[in-house]
Amino acid sequence: MDIKINRKNTFSAISINRITAERFRAYSKTVSKSHSDTIDTMIDFFEKAKITPKSEVMISFIRFQNYMTGRFDYIEEVLRRMEREQLKPTHDMLKSLFDGTALQRSQQPLLVDKASVRMTREEWDMEEGKVSFEKYHDVVKARGEDRRTFFKVLDKIKMVEPTFGKPYFKVEIDASELKDIREKLK
Repeated sequence: MDIKINRKNTFSAISINRITAERFRAYSKTVSKSHSDTIDTMIDFFEKAKITPKSEVMISFIRFQNYMTGRFDYIEEVLRRMEREQLKPTHDMLKSLFDGTALQRSQQPLLVDKASVRMTREEWDMEEGKVSFEKYHDVVKARGEDRRTFFKVLDKIKMVEPTFGKPYFKVEIDASELKDIREKLK
């Protein structure tokens, strides 16, 4: 602040980039009446705080700020997931209970005794996940055909080692052969 008292009204020119000068002029209007006062205020701040833009304190502060931003994003995601997976279903259940719609929907008993239900042999097989012998045989046969096709394609893959560059693999298949393989796999 001693500088302000002893300062004369002499000016000195400093060459700076035009875009930076425009930014400074806009910023200076928000801080004080003159550009000199703005620069004095900025210098006083940095001198009193004993920091520079390249100091470790500023760098660690920026790192901490980025870390906290990431943590806040994580907390926000946890809260959104909790709302989506836990609070909304609970709210919907309570709402349907108080509205009476839950009582209207539950006409069927929740637990069904399997001994009292009569099913055909096919329904039992479907429930247990059984597959008929014919379907199983067809799947095994198709798997064998796919496997033979795969090995044919593998036999047509050759490694190319150029003089310059990395080695690579080359598949030597005609376009019609590739089209046939695609149709078989569909």
